[in-house]
Formats: sequence, structure tokens, C-alpha cells
Amino acid sequence: MKNDIKMIALDMDNTLLMPDRTLSARNTNILRKLHSSGKIIVLTTGRPLPNVTPFISQLGLDKPDDYVILFNGAVVKNIHSSKNILDNHFNLSDVNEVFNLIHNIHLSVDIVTSDQVYSIKNFGQSGYVNLIGSLLPYSEKKLSELPKDLTFNKFVVCAEEMNLNYLENILQHTPILTKNITFVRSRRTLLEFVPYGVSKGIALSKLLKNLSLSADNLMAFGDEANDYSMLSLARVAVAMDNAIPTIKNVANNVTKSNKQDGVAVFLENYFKI
Repeated sequence: MKNDIKMIALDMDNTLLMPDRTLSARNTNILRKLHSSGKIIVLTTGRPLPNVTPFISQLGLDKPDDYVILFNGAVVKNIHSSKNILDNHFNLSDVNEVFNLIHNIHLSVDIVTSDQVYSIKNFGQSGYVNLIGSLLPYSEKKLSELPKDLTFNKFVVCAEEMNLNYLENILQHTPILTKNITFVRSRRTLLEFVPYGVSKGIALSKLLKNLSLSADNLMAFGDEANDYSMLSLARVAVAMDNAIPTIKNVANNVTKSNKQDGVAVFLENYFKI
């Protein structure tokens, strides 16, 4: 049965990566070994490509069948050819009503494109700049200053957990505002918005089909609400010890925390390496 696992999908922040957002030597070594033996390693993240590229290089993911899933499933990209087999995005007109709601309850918004982040200046300062690192250009713009034809794969609200709980509750009870939108937590202080129907699980289903594989061939690791769909899909679903209760409940395995190299611990034991 272990040989049936052909693809390993990995959330990054608080799953594969250490708390300082680096990739440990132990996780690197086991994933490189499995990749060399023919396993397909898929980084499956809410991040845009520039914030994933250093880890793609560190893991040596450069074969023709190497893919990365970005923006919580909005984009599925072939690393070798740089072509997308899936690309879901917003226009500004898709999000006007939701932006108005967010503005009215005094929360900030950051728009994330494939190559930059726009913090909406008239919505107030966001803490998202502290999460994205230096690989993606970050600028503050008024909504009126943005290009009218701007397309983007996600936008985010970064705020205290209590404020995001309040926003989520409003959105869940006003479906007319979210007819074009899917929203999900990627951490307790970050609510991410992607086009309707986008999820990591749907993206992985498309990728599996593209590679003539099925969910029976999939192992997935995660810790947060945005990982629920892919753990529900995978035959071997692994929650981190630091995962939220919902993720531990949907998983059929729990490993050590990201701080303790939980990904490597599970893979070493499962594949007897």
C-alpha cells in the first residue's frame, strides 16, 4: 500500500516550514530522497510564486512533472515549463461589495497578485507586510489608484483573531456578498479570499487527474482550515501536532509539530527511510 502513494502535498507555513519560516535540513533531506525515488512533491500553499521559489530550489523540484499549487488552489503551475494548468483570479468589480463591508468594520485589505502586494491605503495599515517577507514588492495604494483592469488571485485581511471571527460570522450570514468568493483561514490572524470554488483539494484533484493519478495515490500534510479540503481528499491525511482541532479530526494521522520536523518524522517512519 505504501507504494500506492505517488504524490505528497505539503502545506508550508506552520507545517513544512519551521516557526522562523525556514526549511530544515531534515525535512529537505527526506523530501529530496523521496523525490529522487519518483515521488511527486507538491508544495501546496497560499503563497504566491516568488515566496515559494527559494524552497522549490532547495528541494530540487525541477522535473517535467513537478508542480506547485499557489494561492490556496487558485493557481496550479508546472515548475519546469512555467505554464499554468489552473488560474482562477478576481477583477476589482468582483469584490466591491465585500471591500465595502470590510472597510465599514474598520479592517485592512491587501491585494496579492502574482508578483506584488497592494495594501489598500484608505483601509488603514495592515500587518500583512510582516508576513510576506522581502521577495514580493509591497506598496500602499488607494483603491482609486489601482489599474481598472487589475487581476489578482487573492486578497487577505490580517487582523486579531477576534476581529476575524466577527468578519467571518458576518460573511457566513450574508451569502449575497460572497457569491463570487471563497474565504478561509490560513492562520488564526489571517483570512484569505480566493475566487468562488477554489480550494487546495480541488486544485489537487485537477493535478491528480492531469497526471493520471487518483486520491488513493495522495498523501497530504496540513495544520489550518485552508488545508481541510486536501486532507479530506488524501488517502493518507496527516495533521501536525500544532494543527487546529478541525484538521486533526479530518486527518487519519497526527505527527509531531512543525517545530519538531513533524513532516520528516512521519515520512521517515512511513517509508522506512
